[in-house]
Amino acid sequence: MSQKMWGGRFGDGPDDIMEEINASIGFDQRLAHQDVAGSMAHCQMLIDTGILSQEDGRTILDGLNQIEKEISEGTFTFSRALEDIHMN
Repeated sequence: MSQKMWGGRFGDGPDDIMEEINASIGFDQRLAHQDVAGSMAHCQMLIDTGILSQEDGRTILDGLNQIEKEISEGTFTFSRALEDIHMN
């Protein structure tokens, strides 16, 4: 990801020290399995209510299953630049 999800009206990014202080991915990695499980449950709810089509929902769930597999195998690359578990 080349740009931060946030940034708004600021022309410059935060100082390196602010990114260091703000990044929580080192701690958040422990929540990875639960975060994926929550995303899968949310996706299933969107399918069940008809907000997502079966096809789109299946695509998302397949992607989440792949992420879960990579996390379990230790091959998923967490990025400090993305700050927390929800952005990774």
